[in-house]
Amino acid sequence: MKAREKMAMKNMRFNRYILLRYSLALFFFANLNWLVFMLPARSIAMVLPIAMMVLATFSIHEFIKLYSKFNQIQLSKTRLYFRSQLALNGVLIISSLHSGFYSFTFPFLNANAYGTVGLISVLSLGAVISGLCLGKLNAIAENKDRGYKLFNNFRQSMKVSETYGE
Repeated sequence: MKAREKMAMKNMRFNRYILLRYSLALFFFANLNWLVFMLPARSIAMVLPIAMMVLATFSIHEFIKLYSKFNQIQLSKTRLYFRSQLALNGVLIISSLHSGFYSFTFPFLNANAYGTVGLISVLSLGAVISGLCLGKLNAIAENKDRGYKLFNNFRQSMKVSETYGE
């Protein structure tokens, strides 16, 4: 197999994780945004987005390792990250109904019905995305994801082209 074909196989294999990579980037920058908006308040609640960003960097490191050493990586830190994000979003949804906690964790938002509904909507969307990512991780671990099927079809087509010429 030529170097170009090996690289194509590697990229095809890595594309199985595209939803996870983009979701991780989305959450990283959402938490960064939350942190930046909290800076003027200098609240101890700033620990929450910082902790999530630190967890995200471990997951990002796991994806970097995944690209070079594909078979040895289990994505345990990524699973932990999405579980943590899901749990945090759940706690924040429930806690945002209490005005004191709402103002403490989101001092940059108005503590009115519009702010609460908007925040709960965004947090619910984040919880759904985290849940989808956990489902995707389970499907990948069991090789039941669509990307695995596409990869196997691609690999089979590469074998056919090796057998019958270029």
